[in-house]
Amino acid sequence: MRLHVVYDGDGKIVAAVRLDQAGETNHPNVGLIRPVKKPGHSSADVDVPADQAHLSFVEACQQLTVDASGETPRLKPRSILGASD
Repeated sequence: MRLHVVYDGDGKIVAAVRLDQAGETNHPNVGLIRPVKKPGHSSADVDVPADQAHLSFVEACQQLTVDASGETPRLKPRSILGASD
């Protein structure tokens, strides 16, 4: 699953949209409409890791976080400490 995510400084996903559903719907705007980031937020196009591919869209947004520490942002499982956020 490929997502466009808007995330805060802690990597928490605050808005997201699937980018890979174009073949699953007849709507021409799928993948074109994206959430807009506000000051203090960042955005990126990211893939859900293969070991988390079983997650639904909603579960991915709740259980994954953005790791922007490397050259390219990526999704990773949320830590236990941040799981209740």
